[in-house]
Amino acid sequence: MGKLSGEAVAGLARSLSKTLDFADLESYVYASTGDQLYDEFVAKDQPKRPMIEELLKALERLDVTGNFLAYVYVNRPGNKEVRQEILEYFPEAVAPLEKKIDLSAQTAGAPQANAARNAVAPGLQRNVRPYLKQLDVRIWQEKLLQIERRVFLVEMAGTPLGTGFLVGADAVLTNWHVFEAAKSAGKADKLGCRFDFVRLPNNTTQPGQVIGVDLAAEPDTSHYSDAEKTAAPENPPPTPEQLDYCLLRLTKRVGEEMVDGVARGWITLPKQGLPLPADAPILIVQHPKGEPMKLALDTQAVIGLNANGTRVRYRTNTDPGSSGSPVFTMDWDLVALHHLGDPDWHNPGFNQGVPIELIRQRIEQKGFANALGA
Repeated sequence: MGKLSGEAVAGLARSLSKTLDFADLESYVYASTGDQLYDEFVAKDQPKRPMIEELLKALERLDVTGNFLAYVYVNRPGNKEVRQEILEYFPEAVAPLEKKIDLSAQTAGAPQANAARNAVAPGLQRNVRPYLKQLDVRIWQEKLLQIERRVFLVEMAGTPLGTGFLVGADAVLTNWHVFEAAKSAGKADKLGCRFDFVRLPNNTTQPGQVIGVDLAAEPDTSHYSDAEKTAAPENPPPTPEQLDYCLLRLTKRVGEEMVDGVARGWITLPKQGLPLPADAPILIVQHPKGEPMKLALDTQAVIGLNANGTRVRYRTNTDPGSSGSPVFTMDWDLVALHHLGDPDWHNPGFNQGVPIELIRQRIEQKGFANALGA
């Protein structure tokens, strides 16, 4: 993005001060950046125009001026002067250059107060910085954008069923029970994977593209346990053969296509698991309720493994439609396939995933390893 000149800062501050009051400035800054105006950018109790000049300079330093100006442009459609100056001084703001991934920031399943709502907003640094040992936040966010290109909404003739993710050029992973829903309805041939379904900075939705499932290619499946259909999912525990996954092939090698100038790629399934100590943070990238992509970030998430190590439980709240989502550590290492919530909906205490290394091992044992990307 281009940088504003001193003349541009002064011109924009002059016109913005005419259309935005102090309450507008607070709400617009928070909506577009995830940070509070007076906490992060400017001091209180100063004249409005100098305050806006100070704000624009702070936004420039963080390289997020376009987010703020795009929000103003969309929400002040009747102010031709402001819109014209934004077009003149910062035309990049009008075209949505960056996608927006909605963020649900949690601690032990409870929403964090005043957390950033945009997973690529500067305000996210407060949520992730204490848990990053080696990665810079910018690198962390770039990894998020890579994963965004590889996660998709599973739908059946336009009806959302769950979430899934690319694990090879044309191979995808989701839950068996997601695929089972389409199969039981006699509509497995109507399954599709909707990639790039996200909300944009101007609050419009990018619909993405739907890639069909190649049912001529044999899927690799592993069912859930019978107990997981009851109120007592651990009685008895799932066996190592009951992993609730479905490995499918697509009609197109979508992992090799270019998106925004780079290859889409895929998420590699690790051969060995990582330790998940109690209260470790986790991340879940998902399409809850069939909505645009969302990131659930819980800084105190992990409860622990079940009795025989076939499931991992965590406190992170999810919604219907999150089944089949990838579960990551805070450093974006894949650790589980999300598949189940606590059946006690009156007082839910956990969500649950399948350790990803067990899925990888079973895929290899069954002779489907050639579908997986390196």
